[in-house]
Order: sequence, then structure tokens, then C-alpha cells
Amino acid sequence: MVTDMNKRSVHPGWLHAEHDPTVTVQENEDTVRFDTFMQLLRTAGALDRAATDALADLDLTAGAFGALIELGHVGDGGIAPSELARRLAVARRTATLYVDILTRHGWAERNAHPDDRRMVLARLTPAGLTLIDELGDAYKRRLSQLLGDISPLQAERMRQLLALVPTDASASHQA
Repeated sequence: MVTDMNKRSVHPGWLHAEHDPTVTVQENEDTVRFDTFMQLLRTAGALDRAATDALADLDLTAGAFGALIELGHVGDGGIAPSELARRLAVARRTATLYVDILTRHGWAERNAHPDDRRMVLARLTPAGLTLIDELGDAYKRRLSQLLGDISPLQAERMRQLLALVPTDASASHQA
């Protein structure tokens, strides 16, 4: 028996290059994009909840863990919260909250910018660097397992497809 759900379900091979899904006559581009948007929201919510569980022993959210990793990439120079927000595709206040959380744990600190005392830079503390060095890979593995049984090739294709979605609000405000 074919149901509406079966008609609209994605074929298991959707990440294979040779699979070319087409839009049916009844579905227009906006409907397909909206359905995809809703699936992304459901997936993001489920992954966020699962990541919170996976990171519970650190008392971090997935976003705060991402900020920790990003501060590790930045190094000793530090980064302004506005730049951290841009890199994580979150609001500036959210990036500031992540730095607050990391600071409370003793893994990050804020310092005045050397050239502009009005500006603040966030950087990892020695404890934050030690955390990443000793446990970073284990937590990355734990979080990567939340994607289930998709292959590395499928994961890379998904990453490439998701990179096409604008993460800057000004880029997506089209009439």
C-alpha cells in the first residue's frame, strides 16, 4: 500500500551521486524547500538533544562544545565574540553565552584586545587546552556517532549540501 508518506519519503540512496530526485507535478519548488527546511529543524532538534546527553558529563551544550573547539583553533591570539558568532553561525549574544559557560568552567577567559581596550577577546585557558588535548577527540567521536550509520562519503556529501544553505540571515531575506 502506497501512502502519502511513502510517496514523499526520500529514497535510501539519496546521497548517491547517480540518484536524481525529481519534483512531482503536485509539488512546487517552495513546497519541497519548505519540507526540507522542516526536516532540517527536526533533525537539528534531535541532534541537539542527543548531543546534550552525549556532553552531559562536561555540562556543555553542543554549541558551547563547538565554541570550545573553535577557540582551540584560534589559538593564543583569541577571538572577538562577534567573530566567534560569525564562525558558529549564531547570534552574538549566543556566542557570548558560550564564552560565559566556558569561563565558568575555567576553560576560557576574556582579555582586553591589545590594540583596542574597548574590545574583548576570548581564548582558552591552559585547562581548556588540556581538555581539548586529552578529551577533544573522544568527544568528537562521540558526537560523530550521532549521525548513525551513514558512511564518511555520505557525511561529506551531506556537509557539502548543508554548506549551500545560507547561514547569514541577510543572505536569506529574499522576496
